[in-house]
Amino acid sequence: MVWLFLDFDGVLHPGLCDAGDHLCRLPILEDVLRGHPAVQVVVSSSWRHSQSTDELRLLFSHDIRPRIVGVTPPAKAGVPHGRFSEITAWLALNSRQGDHWIALDDYAFEFPRNCPNLLLCNGGTGLTEDLAAELGRRLRALAP
Repeated sequence: MVWLFLDFDGVLHPGLCDAGDHLCRLPILEDVLRGHPAVQVVVSSSWRHSQSTDELRLLFSHDIRPRIVGVTPPAKAGVPHGRFSEITAWLALNSRQGDHWIALDDYAFEFPRNCPNLLLCNGGTGLTEDLAAELGRRLRALAP
């Protein structure tokens, strides 16, 4: 199994954008996911604090929704690399520590330096076609 841990702000849209532009990069991600049907998505975005998993799932296209399987737990206060800690906690809670995973995020400081699982977006642009192609390459490399 391959897991994609997904941030929204700075990934699915530029970090600083009008609400009307939210999720403008989602179609790019969904195209990649359609080419990798075994990949499951866990939301690591701060949006999980204000919306339920079911509400978050509804943001995605009908065919992708079933693959949005959950959200990461909140990081404990004072833990370094908060997003990485949330991801590893989710993997442990779900007995998935040995599975492959990729985090699509725009904050490098949320992860250990040179984290091989991080695919870093430019928060000013969000997910680009070039980065989506890199995601596709990484997912192919992890496919069983």
